[in-house]
Amino acid sequence: MAVRSAQEFSPDAGTGAKRRAQYSSGASEKGKRTRSLLLAAARSVFERVGYVDARVADIVTSAGVSHGTFYTYFESKVEIFRALIAEVSTELVAVMEAPMVGDESTHHDIVTRLRAANGAYLDVYRKNAALMMLNEQQASIDPEVMKYRIEARRAHVNRITQSLRKMQRMGVARRDLDCRTAAAALAGMVSNFAYYWYALGEPFDEELARTTLTDLWLGAIGCPRTQAGD
Repeated sequence: MAVRSAQEFSPDAGTGAKRRAQYSSGASEKGKRTRSLLLAAARSVFERVGYVDARVADIVTSAGVSHGTFYTYFESKVEIFRALIAEVSTELVAVMEAPMVGDESTHHDIVTRLRAANGAYLDVYRKNAALMMLNEQQASIDPEVMKYRIEARRAHVNRITQSLRKMQRMGVARRDLDCRTAAAALAGMVSNFAYYWYALGEPFDEELARTTLTDLWLGAIGCPRTQAGD
């Protein structure tokens, strides 16, 4: 087991904690820019060498700042990684919260919105593929990272559950469907497929994969891809 450098931790827990409480939220414009710079540098380092081999020294070198500046904003490598994962989770939740079904939706609207929703999720996943792979690894050992993962999935499942219930009321989804169970299974299908596709590099044709995911989604709930009048 590798010995962790003392630089992986704040050199002055008391003073550092006070500075972070004052500055880590980036209250000033300068503070926001510095924090964003550190996050971008950390992301670059994590994506290049992975979480285990990344060091605070690598992050500050990439950002062009001092160790003191780093510890003004983050307590450790662990904390800045968690901040990155929190950002990605927020982005995923944002695309998940867009409603797939409106009160006046037609069948065509539903299919179009579903394709757009799956596409938006896949776009965010692809952009963050390297971090998503590290997220899978760290979630098994870091309770805070696991919390972000669970919250993002819960938002995904809840959004699908609500949409399926509306679709049942409209008569375009199977009446015998347990919406929450189906939502959890469908969310797992899309997210797990994205993990193997984008994070692990399993090759698929872009258009065919996206179309197939949506077709499987529709088939599972008994909603035809097209309907008379579409």
